Amino acid sequence: MIIGSLGSLAGVLFAVIIGLAVGLIAAILGLFFGNIILFDSIALAIISGVLCHSFLTIHSAFVLIIGIVVFVLLYLVQRTRFGFWIIGGLLSLLWGFVFSIFAYGFTNGDTVWAYVIWGLGTLFMLILHIRAKAKQ
Repeated sequence: MIIGSLGSLAGVLFAVIIGLAVGLIAAILGLFFGNIILFDSIALAIISGVLCHSFLTIHSAFVLIIGIVVFVLLYLVQRTRFGFWIIGGLLSLLWGFVFSIFAYGFTNGDTVWAYVIWGLGTLFMLILHIRAKAKQ
């Protein structure tokens, strides 16, 4: 009787964990497609904090401040006309390159697919950036 109850509890707990994981993934994808400018700023703030902590061995409290400053600066710069085109264009190229790395791996090293996906991925990300800018 107790073993059955523990099994049921474990099943419910597992379902809750799966539900939370799916919800988190959906929230991240929604942010990615819904407001790429905010997503880029958050991602680069996290990356800059991790890099500062890992390579420069900066204290965690300062890393938090650095991450917040990077987030605010990137978000504010992307809200300007010139900053948007510079940062949005560079990040679109970067995202396209990330997509091309996946294409290169999935096609067993086919460089033609990698370049095509890089171009299409960059175009797609540029469109997402323009849509996010129009919403602001």
